[in-house]
Amino acid sequence: MIILILIIAAIGFIYFNVIPGKGHTICAWISLAFVALTIVGIVEHDYSHYGMKTKVETSSHQLVSSVNPKLPILLYQPLGNGTEKVYLYKTDNLQKKPKTTRTDHTSIHVTRSSTPKVVIKTTRYVYKDSFNAFMFGVFGHNNEFKKHQYNFYVPKNWQVLSTSQLKTLQARMKKMEAQTKLMHE
Repeated sequence: MIILILIIAAIGFIYFNVIPGKGHTICAWISLAFVALTIVGIVEHDYSHYGMKTKVETSSHQLVSSVNPKLPILLYQPLGNGTEKVYLYKTDNLQKKPKTTRTDHTSIHVTRSSTPKVVIKTTRYVYKDSFNAFMFGVFGHNNEFKKHQYNFYVPKNWQVLSTSQLKTLQARMKKMEAQTKLMHE
């Protein structure tokens, strides 16, 4: 709707400037003010999400080991210089491949607790009211993604390891199994 108002105000401004008449100067200035206000509204909506509010959706899932039910481990893969991490987690033992955390607009916290779980908060922009949805609905920004927040709660007996640390651990375990077989033979 705001684009329609902009078009009508621009046509009005042009009309009242081209066609001479009594009171057309005032109408031209009013039309110009509407043009300016609608442009400011469009820019503010696009950059600052004017007319929108944030909505947070929270989901909580049981956390199971990323590797093996017998080894309580939460895995992560460091990215770049290691400051960013992608966590690999499972919410069910029947799950073949672990899920990954997102990397864009994401914050991740790992906290020690008594029960393993992951709480995922997804924040999205939604229109404040029906008027704003009517005015800015043409831009399609409703339910636009803002950010993810992953909170991993792991017990004290769980290990939080990188994928390279897991490979080193697996190599040590194979070596220990081989030594144990040799001792029992």
